[in-house]
Amino acid sequence: MSEPFNAENTRIIRESEKKFAKPNFISFDLFGTIYKPKIPVPEQYHQITSQEFGISKSAESIAKDFAKVFEELQDEYPNYGKGVSEFEHSDAWWKELVTRVYDLPRKDPKTNDICNRLVNHFTSSEAYDVYDDVLPTLEGLRKRGVTMIASSNSDSRSVKILRSLQLIEFFINVNLSYDYEVGKPKKSFFDAVAVKEYRSEVDGGYRGLTPPGDFLSGCWHVGDGHEKDFVGAIRAGWNGILLDRDGTSELSLGKKRQNKSTYDACYMSQGHGREEDESDDGPLVLANNRVVLSRLTQLLQLYNW
Repeated sequence: MSEPFNAENTRIIRESEKKFAKPNFISFDLFGTIYKPKIPVPEQYHQITSQEFGISKSAESIAKDFAKVFEELQDEYPNYGKGVSEFEHSDAWWKELVTRVYDLPRKDPKTNDICNRLVNHFTSSEAYDVYDDVLPTLEGLRKRGVTMIASSNSDSRSVKILRSLQLIEFFINVNLSYDYEVGKPKKSFFDAVAVKEYRSEVDGGYRGLTPPGDFLSGCWHVGDGHEKDFVGAIRAGWNGILLDRDGTSELSLGKKRQNKSTYDACYMSQGHGREEDESDDGPLVLANNRVVLSRLTQLLQLYNW
């Protein structure tokens, strides 16, 4: 099978009436999974710089230039400039991005004010909302003693955002690509995270690069990215959960097109052999280590909680 993660090649294989065992831990992506911009990022840039600094640059122009400059900077200074002398911390990388997006004069004191304002804004609850299915899920998992961590392709701003949103207390660790110098979907990122948790939970002296298979079978990662979250986790030996809130992934659409009898035997299949009902609200279990959710609260159903 050349494309095992394509919808047409996916078959339900779980045929057990038993729930999944309590996980060793559940890892969560952050942006797009836990929190989202209150309004599109370019519009926030436009509002702040036009209203507070009198800059006449449209949100459309900002969006175009932001994408271009972001790609340029990632090529010139990967990993938010880590290890580059002119970027003492990742905030300096983001300030360089703002400077280029707006083509600001570098020696003008106002430039620093603009950069600081935007960087501070996007590390706070001013910029982001928490999805409405997040708190019930995190609280439900914590109540049942589940270890939760965060795993993000980002820098230390993510920790500040979680703190500002009053979510940091739910996560015992926040794993960042900035710190590991590699990110999702690389197997080495998932391996490093799993080893860290294995040492914490099982064997503090463990020196292997990958935890034993029986531990990996209890490692779960949830995210909205098909490749970086879902596929990356599965290829690293974890259980991958794709969070598809808008129902537009090929896995979600493909399963809706399939005959329900294909997966009648799955204990959590949507419908259990009934006609497709858009009101059905359960997780879509594609295999023992592959799940699609339309809402994060469905995560609790995987363990019959």
